[in-house]
Amino acid sequence: MSLPTRLRDGRLLVPVALLILTTIYFIEAVQMGPPIRDGNMTVSFFPLAIAFIMFLAIAGVLWRIFQTPSDTDQSAESHEDKRRLGPLWVALLTGLYIFAFSYIGYFVATAIYVFALTMLFGEGAKGLPVKLVATLIITVCGYLLFEVAFQVRLPTLWS
Repeated sequence: MSLPTRLRDGRLLVPVALLILTTIYFIEAVQMGPPIRDGNMTVSFFPLAIAFIMFLAIAGVLWRIFQTPSDTDQSAESHEDKRRLGPLWVALLTGLYIFAFSYIGYFVATAIYVFALTMLFGEGAKGLPVKLVATLIITVCGYLLFEVAFQVRLPTLWS
């Protein structure tokens, strides 16, 4: 599929927007100073690490967009129509997550949110054990990142 076709069907819109935002974020993080000073992490370490991970993820998405062959059969078109609603579902799930976060706490809200995203972008219940393990790992890593590394108190269901 040619670049103009990819531009018209909107598949490049979100990755390019994220690339621009991540680049701005990266520039701001670089202005905070070096990520490591005297063998210790500084305030710019995590923002730079997050920006680097985002750059890798965006590169992977762009690679897949440009490697995808042209869809010609009807089933591929219906699958593509389903995928176009993905951003709408992500926005809805994110809004619900933000709303639920303070009421049901980090662990429950994040686990439900991450699992819903894996179901949305995966192939339904296919690979369910892997999705459950990934949900658990992402939820725990997020907790460790904020509570331990950033020392930010997250809301819990029991508090």
